[in-house]
Amino acid sequence: MVTNLPARRERLSFPVFSCLRHFTDNALASFHAPRLPSRMFRRGDDDDISFIWGSCWRSVVRRVGVVAWVGVIYLTSELLVWSLSLALRPVGLQFLSSIAGMALVFAAMVVLQTVCPGADGFYHRNIKSKIDFINNNLGVAFPVPIVTISRQDLLGGAGIGRVITNFATTNVIFWTLAFLLSWAVLTGIARAPSPKTWVSKKTEVDVEQPWRIDTPTPRLELPPQTNSRRPSESTTLNGTTMTGYHTDKEAGLAPDSRTVSAYFTDSECPTPIPPPLDGVDEPQRRFSESTQTSTRQPPEWIAWTRECYPIILAIFFLVAMGIPISRSTGDDRILDGCMLWLTWISSTRAQRTFGRGHLLAASPGIKTTATTLLNPVLLTTLAMTAYTRAKAAATHTPADTVLAAFSGGTPLSDLWTAKTTGWSLRPDQRDWFGAGDAALSILECGIVVWGFKLYECRWQIWSRAGFAVVLMSAGVAGLNVFVCVLLGRAVGLNGPEAFAFAARSTTLALARPAMEVLEGNQVVNAALVVSNGILGQLMYPFLLRRLGLEGQEKDEGREEAKDSALTIAAGTAIGINGAAMGVSYLYERKNRAAPYAALSMTVFGIMTVVFTAVDPFTGILLRLAS
Repeated sequence: MVTNLPARRERLSFPVFSCLRHFTDNALASFHAPRLPSRMFRRGDDDDISFIWGSCWRSVVRRVGVVAWVGVIYLTSELLVWSLSLALRPVGLQFLSSIAGMALVFAAMVVLQTVCPGADGFYHRNIKSKIDFINNNLGVAFPVPIVTISRQDLLGGAGIGRVITNFATTNVIFWTLAFLLSWAVLTGIARAPSPKTWVSKKTEVDVEQPWRIDTPTPRLELPPQTNSRRPSESTTLNGTTMTGYHTDKEAGLAPDSRTVSAYFTDSECPTPIPPPLDGVDEPQRRFSESTQTSTRQPPEWIAWTRECYPIILAIFFLVAMGIPISRSTGDDRILDGCMLWLTWISSTRAQRTFGRGHLLAASPGIKTTATTLLNPVLLTTLAMTAYTRAKAAATHTPADTVLAAFSGGTPLSDLWTAKTTGWSLRPDQRDWFGAGDAALSILECGIVVWGFKLYECRWQIWSRAGFAVVLMSAGVAGLNVFVCVLLGRAVGLNGPEAFAFAARSTTLALARPAMEVLEGNQVVNAALVVSNGILGQLMYPFLLRRLGLEGQEKDEGREEAKDSALTIAAGTAIGINGAAMGVSYLYERKNRAAPYAALSMTVFGIMTVVFTAVDPFTGILLRLAS
């Protein structure tokens, strides 16, 4: 009899839950409202108010802490870049400091994980969310080179037409070449037998099958917490409503990359928790469903404040700090920085709100096109260009002076070196650090922290596919340097403008030394690099969706999942042609092609510098363009 007690308790549990549910749903509803004590309502209202204010306070404290940690990571990255630039300056390779920092971070994380296995868990719990936040805001730096183009830097109608012609020609050639070559090589690798087949009878290949999961796997392996799950609704791109239940972690009571990235630039739709497994008792499931309907929800003004507070905060700093400091001291750097941040935040929020809103919900195709055209980089470029020209007209200041105050073109590491050592700045550099330079330093920091992203996908890189990506990126870099210069001369461009195409899709930090050696047009080169990135961000949603790669998100729980040749080829092509903006786009959407894009971007950029700044390649290029 004693052994049957648990079984009898399980049989009795369902009637007990049914009775309780019947009582709460029907019995209490039969009472008249005047019979209930008024204290009950007042106490409930007080509890709701205290819950709302407590939730807001925890949210504010948590986000202030995250911003502080982001500042620490930024300062540490800049110090690392400065140290590496000092070490590489004697050999003239200081321009590789940010790339070397990325490689050093990647190697350090791999060694640390080998020595201390718990380091990976610490990284995902405490650091990853901050890295995602930095990566999601790298786009604030991309408009700076376009905004700072002055009237004197323009080539005229004929020159601009030739540049556009060569721009279109080189993009068609090298986007197609990089993608098809990568796809063909990786498909051949996939069909080739793995070295392990010589040991065992099983065939294992690095990139044979597309990354698929046959059975749904929950994102978090946690026991059910029915008392802390809260329903939430979100609007998808098509205007439909998707309901999911978020745990305390997903609601923001613990660090999470989704929550942190949603502070300013999140563009992801919430993912509902999978339904409970078959092993969960039916009474417990019904009881949890009945308790979910009575959970407190914050008012609409709280949700609106959480969505728009970054814009309100940017406006507050603009009015309280930027304008007064500019008026009292004549220094516009704080004003320019606040305006740049306000423009960037407003652009990202506009795209996000429009994409999730009900406007044009009946026409999904038009809505997708409009959402893509509301690109934050494009909107920020247009807005900041209008701001700088309007500021020059309103203050009766030459536009060149306003643009020079906005960005001096000197990296932070070079300024620190000039202040602390005997090294002097280059003739084209000034002892000035403007708002645009601060934005570019965020890009430099982002390149360094990509070492963490490479560490997350180390199993994808340490494979035959990763080795093939390295070789193909180096080969395409050589073709790009020589073919683009020849095509530029063929369409009638002068030597400096033709040399600008040698580094047409290289990160700005690496393109500058190449242009200095070849005496290329740095303004045209910066315009090409940023235009490539903006064009890519406008085309990625359509192209990746056509290739079936838009929804391939990385699963942190399956690091060793194999990627298809199509996924790796797309990442390689984006890294070669889209540079930092393309890599940032893939990482922001957690696409599995992102690590291959970062790897190809790094190798392509380094080899571009080698083919342009190292003899005998420099001499060959000069003879071709003469």
